[in-house]
Amino acid sequence: MNPASQTVRIYHSDSLPEVTTLDAQKLGRPWHKLPKIINDRFDITDSQLSLYFLKKLRVNVSLKNMSFSIDKSYKNSQIFSTQFGYIAISIDRSLLLNILYDYYGLRDDSNPVPVAIEDEKVTKTEERLRVKVGKELTSLLVDEDSFGCALDIKVDNSAVMTKWAWCITYTLAGYEHGTFTVLFDEKHVDHYLARLRVNAVENGESGPESPTPAQIESMFHCLPLKLNARLANLNLTVAQLSDLKAGDIIPIFINEPVPVFIGKEQIFEAEIAEDRGKLFLNEIAGSTVEKQYE
Repeated sequence: MNPASQTVRIYHSDSLPEVTTLDAQKLGRPWHKLPKIINDRFDITDSQLSLYFLKKLRVNVSLKNMSFSIDKSYKNSQIFSTQFGYIAISIDRSLLLNILYDYYGLRDDSNPVPVAIEDEKVTKTEERLRVKVGKELTSLLVDEDSFGCALDIKVDNSAVMTKWAWCITYTLAGYEHGTFTVLFDEKHVDHYLARLRVNAVENGESGPESPTPAQIESMFHCLPLKLNARLANLNLTVAQLSDLKAGDIIPIFINEPVPVFIGKEQIFEAEIAEDRGKLFLNEIAGSTVEKQYE
């Protein structure tokens, strides 16, 4: 290819699609498909949230956007336990204050919603509403239809978790200030991924083919091994070891030939050869293990 014909196109960061970063532990698992599962239910989720806020607060709200992230830390989330593990919800305080004023009918022109101040002490009323609304929203969004099975969601105030495997952040039209985020641990994500595999089988999608015996043998012969040669050994008593001090000269005995190990198992013996300042194993001979008979 002619280097002069190569071109580079530069994109602004705001115009790039959302990118999911995976660490090495997540490779081989279809984490990138999780947003599609949720986005396919966008209209259903929008209807669920609209009905919830209309019935509970008499407020017209719709789902504006959903964003996804992995491996995030949330310190002040409301944690719930289920039969799989833990999930949680984190509601921005500005959004919670708006919900509180609508819930108790306090919003009017003469009584505007106060600006959320993070350092300001949380009231008991605000805390109770956070737990109540948090559980209702979590039960609404992580239901049997979306998750694949019914969850027994219980408030767990004793659990301490700050790192979450996967997060869904919901932005609402009608509440312009603040968002709320549903958080999942690894076990709940594994259930989502297992559901993906089940759906693939039901739809007739074939999974990866099993390797043939010849391929397995080839992979076995390509496994990396680390050889360790014991060049010298020394036997000391505990008394001799305790008497050692800086400057002492310790006599050692060079093994001839040297034993060669894989892990703790000796596999053969070899001579040590030196060439250009490097040591090499030479004259490799099989190692026979003596058996004792009574």
